[in-house]
Amino acid sequence: MNSHRLILGGDMNCVMDPTLDRSSSRLSSPSKMAQALAAFMKEAGCIDPWRFLFQNRREFSFFSHVHQSYSRIDCFFVDKTLLPFVKKSEYSAIVVSDHSPVILDLAFPLNQAQRPIWRFDSTLLADDNFCESMSTAIDNFLFENKSDSVSPSILWETLKVVIRGEIISYTATRNKIRRLRQEQLISSMLELDHRHSMSPSPELYKERLCLQMQYNLISTQDVEQSLLRSRGFIYEHGERAGRLLAHQLKSRSAAQLISRIQKTPDEQTIGPAEINQVFEKFYSDLYTSQFPEDNSDMNNFLISLDIPVIGPDRKRDLDKPLTLSEVINSISAMQSGKAPGPDGYPIEFYKKFSSKLAPLLLEMFNYSLERGTLPQTLTEANIILLLKHGKNPTDCASYRPISLLNGDVKILAKLLAMRLDAAMADIISSDQTGFMRGRHSFSNIRRLISVVHSPESGESPEVVVSLDAEKAFDRVEWPYLFAVLARFGFGPKFTSWVQLLYTSPKASIRSGLFSLSRGTRQGCPLSPLLFVLAIEPLSIMLKTSQSFKGICRKQLEHRLSLYADDLLLYISDPVSSISNIVSLLNRFGKFSGYKLNLSKSECFPINNSALQITETDLPFPLARAGFKYLGINVTRSFSDLFEKNLPPLLNNLKRDLQKWSVLNLSLAGKVACIKMNVLPRFMYFFQSVPVFLPKSFFRLIDKQLSSFMWGNKHPRISRRFLQRHKDEGGMALPNLLYYYWAANLQKIVCLLHQPDVDWCQLELNACKPSSFPALVTSKLPLSPRQHSSCPVVISTLKIWSQFRQHFNMINFSIYSPICDNHVFPPSLLDPVFAHWRRAGLNKFSDLYIDGIFATFDAISSKFSLQRSSLFRYLQIRDCVRNNSPCFPNLPPKGGMDIILQTPTQDRGLISKIYNSISSFNTVKLNEIRAEWSEEIGIHISDETWNQALRRVNGSTSCARLGLIQFKVLHRIHYSRARLSRIYSTVSETCARCHIAKANLTHMFWTCNKLCNFWSTIFQILSEAFEISIQPSAELAIFGTPGEGISLTHDFKNVLAFSTLLARRRILLAWKSEHPPKASLWLKDLSMFLKLEKIKFCLRGSIQKFYKTWAPLLSYFERLDTLPRA
Repeated sequence: MNSHRLILGGDMNCVMDPTLDRSSSRLSSPSKMAQALAAFMKEAGCIDPWRFLFQNRREFSFFSHVHQSYSRIDCFFVDKTLLPFVKKSEYSAIVVSDHSPVILDLAFPLNQAQRPIWRFDSTLLADDNFCESMSTAIDNFLFENKSDSVSPSILWETLKVVIRGEIISYTATRNKIRRLRQEQLISSMLELDHRHSMSPSPELYKERLCLQMQYNLISTQDVEQSLLRSRGFIYEHGERAGRLLAHQLKSRSAAQLISRIQKTPDEQTIGPAEINQVFEKFYSDLYTSQFPEDNSDMNNFLISLDIPVIGPDRKRDLDKPLTLSEVINSISAMQSGKAPGPDGYPIEFYKKFSSKLAPLLLEMFNYSLERGTLPQTLTEANIILLLKHGKNPTDCASYRPISLLNGDVKILAKLLAMRLDAAMADIISSDQTGFMRGRHSFSNIRRLISVVHSPESGESPEVVVSLDAEKAFDRVEWPYLFAVLARFGFGPKFTSWVQLLYTSPKASIRSGLFSLSRGTRQGCPLSPLLFVLAIEPLSIMLKTSQSFKGICRKQLEHRLSLYADDLLLYISDPVSSISNIVSLLNRFGKFSGYKLNLSKSECFPINNSALQITETDLPFPLARAGFKYLGINVTRSFSDLFEKNLPPLLNNLKRDLQKWSVLNLSLAGKVACIKMNVLPRFMYFFQSVPVFLPKSFFRLIDKQLSSFMWGNKHPRISRRFLQRHKDEGGMALPNLLYYYWAANLQKIVCLLHQPDVDWCQLELNACKPSSFPALVTSKLPLSPRQHSSCPVVISTLKIWSQFRQHFNMINFSIYSPICDNHVFPPSLLDPVFAHWRRAGLNKFSDLYIDGIFATFDAISSKFSLQRSSLFRYLQIRDCVRNNSPCFPNLPPKGGMDIILQTPTQDRGLISKIYNSISSFNTVKLNEIRAEWSEEIGIHISDETWNQALRRVNGSTSCARLGLIQFKVLHRIHYSRARLSRIYSTVSETCARCHIAKANLTHMFWTCNKLCNFWSTIFQILSEAFEISIQPSAELAIFGTPGEGISLTHDFKNVLAFSTLLARRRILLAWKSEHPPKASLWLKDLSMFLKLEKIKFCLRGSIQKFYKTWAPLLSYFERLDTLPRA
């Protein structure tokens, strides 16, 4: 479907639009068939050309004599890309039958083929010969051309052109040799097929198989390139990049296809060339500067603000000359797999040859800074357009322009971004969370919910205003940006680097280049940080302005939150102040480029006084019931947060699971689908909104997911086994309940360790007289409503209690704070305990020395306490004795304490908490292990069993093959012995040998009919690798050599992979009376080695493939005949 254009026509037996496509005036909704057809056409990127041409016309193609009514059920559907070629679409008269002919006239212009844009094929980097050839070409070029008379800029530009020619030449030569060898192999195989058909012999068949293997290994190049282009690592990642991802990508690409665009208010165009011209004009106008000639207003604005300045040390670091190590680190830090810019070189090319290219880049960068301009190709970019969610696809403004920059300029931008990132936290306030390291959008959402749902602080109307900025990134004026850099105290050298990137840039949208004179390019690594700097003065102005008052909660005034350009204002008395705010924003926009979109901004009333405000009092719409902020529906009632957010999520999940169920995914593919698609949907809500969800909610979701995974049949294995970590033999199926807890426990950890963050202050201050740390470490049960009136805190504590009760963590924690603790009432009244906290005596655990509750003298000596505090010490000791069963010994640190003490600066905090939660209730595989031990007749040691568990997902990176080993180890397959216990008509005797009981061990290993099969396999592997391999049940069933056998890591992988294919071959003949043949296993090995080669090539480690498998490839060549077993 991606390489062809679909035209579908016929009797659809349903109407797509009941109102327009039926003569009857009876109102009805589209049928299920029509809905399914519409969904398929949307995903496939198809459209009804007749309805596209005649949007409101009523015309019919079928007459029902029974109902005496007309309908339009005969249609064509065509790919959207074909719309420009539709010349006519019409219905003829209903004459011959009760249907009218549908006419579709397409006219395709001749000579449409265009020369494709050159792009480097990254699979070449796995070819050592290519890399050596290019390395030599670079050296030769520099030897012949590098001199004092050639500028570094010209040298670099010329090098890119020369190397591109070398790459094209190498590729053409390699393809020619490959095609010639393929033709020779095809001719030889054709001759062998003829000889073998006339006179079959094992020798001829063996020779034919060897030629086929050679052909397979040669012919992988086209597949590798296709996989790389589609990023569909089908073999390695199973259906995740196969059916499911291809399905999603097709739907996504169809959605991004621009079939028509609004040319003028009254005219639309569908021609690709005209569409391109409309976009070119739109973005050319958008990127044209409107900066005023007189910049005095800007200067006065910046001078009037108390803008923080970077420190002298930081300034000096930013102004340091670029170093070679920084260039290399910048190249390494760039993300691979991204589309290249106009020159076609992806970042992978720079990574491979960084040692040779980095010095040239450094010289070119420094020379460009001296000249004040970059080489021409570094100023160019291709713009691709991505439709924003829920926007009108015919409006140019509905698309997000992404600039595909060349790799060399991105390396410079990344280097500057890495320098700048270290300084951002010093000058950007905590109100801004977008693009700031260690800050998250949930901070803004949680703060907003806490403000909205905290008790009112007064009678003044309170509102939250969500301001929408039009094309905020694309409208930033460069003179303003550079002035802001100077105002923040950035030195002249760093500012010059930034100005260099914005000197004469150009862009194109599949057409000629046009110049840019404003905007921060989306796609540039430096742009997000520059935008944050550009909008920070606005934040400072609004926070210090006397034109309006913020909303006070617990003696803290809240004025605004920022997530990049998403600006949220907290306003008291809005009627008298909003006009002043709009004036301030308009003034700011005159020189900064900021343009407020009043029609898309919203005002949300918080209290009853604000509900009296009318639309006429404000310049933008009122959202009385609620509004959407950063993807979350914010409501007036805290309880409505669930209803407005989760039911739509559940409905979409149900619809998508039904859609995916027809894709014929394996269990591994379905698990991958849940991990990559379902989990992120819920995790964003779990992280952002602290709504208490009962366990029954997760049981409902688990039931839906289970039906999806098992095709509406009874599960073959417990979900708990699937949820085990991959290293433990599981499939890492997400446990949504545990992720829900982990997301909310992350916020509790933040509240304990980051009390100065705005949203943390708000929630911590909502707990009185006891403190939040005391509440989370107290003994259960706990009544949150007795300690806080804030619904966010109440809900958080309920979730925490739910988690603790589930794992029976109900006891008091010795790490609870002494001060402001309801468990220790004297701390709520006696201020001396606050002095103890400042002296370092903060938690009850601090009273222990060497694991024993310390004496008063020891505590006094350690924390310099006065003798008058002896009574307080005795009070504390009594409290600890009553609450700690281990007194006077320090109790062991529990799972709850471990989680609460997790450092917040750690990356992947939620994942760490999730893993900790999972470890509290790890399902054991003792019963499965015991069954294998009993059947095999040996004791399976811990080492062997752990190896077997790791081999479930470590035998292969292919999802489908890995699923086979998962089923084998977990004894999911039905043996005849097992079936005989279910069905009385089934005999437990083996169908192959008709002698022994057919349990799983017999079916995979001990059956005498399998002796030749296994002995031949182990003989082949022993001869190929020249290592004596003793057949064993552990190797045949689990793919592990067992204890005491010393083998190389690569050879262990070979054994695991090879025996897995043997088990696959046994399963393919599971019900057969005949044992599998080793010759078929050898053919399987040949086929899968081709896929392994593709995998290693895509990873850029083709030499590792040959290092691992060369002995077996050599064995194929010297093999006289194929095994008969």
